[in-house]
Amino acid sequence: MKRVLTALAAATLIVTLGACTSTPGADGAAAPTIYPTPDQSLVPKAPAAGLVDVDAASFSDEFGEYIFKVGEGPTWCTISPAIEGDTAGGNVICEQNEAAALYKPIPIPADCDYSFGYQVRLMGVAGAVEGAKTADFTCASGFYADPSNAPALAAGQQITVAPFRCFVEDVNVRCENEGGQYIALGPKVWSLGN
Repeated sequence: MKRVLTALAAATLIVTLGACTSTPGADGAAAPTIYPTPDQSLVPKAPAAGLVDVDAASFSDEFGEYIFKVGEGPTWCTISPAIEGDTAGGNVICEQNEAAALYKPIPIPADCDYSFGYQVRLMGVAGAVEGAKTADFTCASGFYADPSNAPALAAGQQITVAPFRCFVEDVNVRCENEGGQYIALGPKVWSLGN
């Protein structure tokens, strides 16, 4: 009986690890954190031909940021352009309420005392912040922005605020910087492109 339980435990571990991806650490070695990988076929890959460009000014708030809801879905994004002295080149944060996420929970790192796996951030300049990935999850103590009055960026539309371009496919969003790094988020999917 003990051999059967050991074999069953080993098979479960192999299946579990086969559905996960590790995140490289700062030194290039695999970090101990393992993220369950959602169905990557749901990630918007590249903007489809014929996307409609929207006027970014209609998404601007009083603080110089650009906030939009992602279609009819539960996700929203905030584009923060670079300000003087910002070596990261600004950033985009896309987020959603924890209850809206239908993908497997992301393990919370030991150095995060808050929510993790529901906010993704993309910096405008790759490698600008030492020790930080250009595209990554954030440790969030609350929502970055309030989307209650934000207009929706509909499926088939894109917004460009240098150096970022975001577009919506169904209820999922993909935001890219000029270097090709990206983030994607939706109720069933997330993706980080470093």
